[in-house]
This record gives sequence, structure tokens and C-alpha cells, in this order.
Amino acid sequence: MIKSRGAKGRASVTFTLDRRVGAQTAAVCGEWNDWSAGADVMRRDAGGGFSVTVDLEAGRAYRFRYLLDGERWDNDWAADAYVPNGFGGDDCVVDLTALAEAVPPAAKKAPPARAAKKAAAPATKPTGKTAK
Repeated sequence: MIKSRGAKGRASVTFTLDRRVGAQTAAVCGEWNDWSAGADVMRRDAGGGFSVTVDLEAGRAYRFRYLLDGERWDNDWAADAYVPNGFGGDDCVVDLTALAEAVPPAAKKAPPARAAKKAAAPATKPTGKTAK
């Protein structure tokens, strides 16, 4: 799963599945789409896996799972967290709270330091004594 900050408080999340899931079709179902199997259908990639990019509101976490072949649920084993669901399994969590935090403004550069003039050290007067 790849997350990136979007515009206006949004985040883009790319969900991916490896070809080893052994599915013909895949969809990512979650809180943002009312767990709809038809809302975020994944496309097969060149390597035989699946992917889809979803635009979500940043600043919160979402539960989700993958629906394979319209009947088999699978988890994303690289999810940010897992939460028990009411069906005896776990839901995956994608956490977008960090993407909503304010980006600190760029620090102002200090003006270039001016070369300080070194005061000449006062010359010491010879005492007239010599060390033996």
C-alpha cells in the first residue's frame, strides 16, 4: 500500500495485491465506500496482480479488506493495523492521520553572516627580563 498527501486535505492510497492471491477479480472494500464490491474494483497489472488508487480524506484511519472473486475475503498483510470485526476475522486498517498534520513552514534563511573584523590583539611590552 502506497500513501501520499493529496490536495485540500485528501490522500491518495494505492492498494495492491500480488498475483499469488490466485483470484480472477479483486475489489477493495472499506468504510469509505460502504464495503461496496463494485466501488473500487482493482485492475490487473502487467505482473498478474491487482491494484487500484483511491482518493480518501486524510486525518483519519479506515477499515478495509479485499474481496476476491466476489466471495473470498483477504487481508492486506502490509496494513498499518488490524482490528477484529464482527464476523470472526480481522479488518485491515489504513492510517492517514499523519498525512493530515500541518507541514511546518519552510524556515527563513538567516542573512549571510558578515565577516567580523577581528580586533588586533594588543602587543605585549617586553619586560626586559630574559629567561635563563
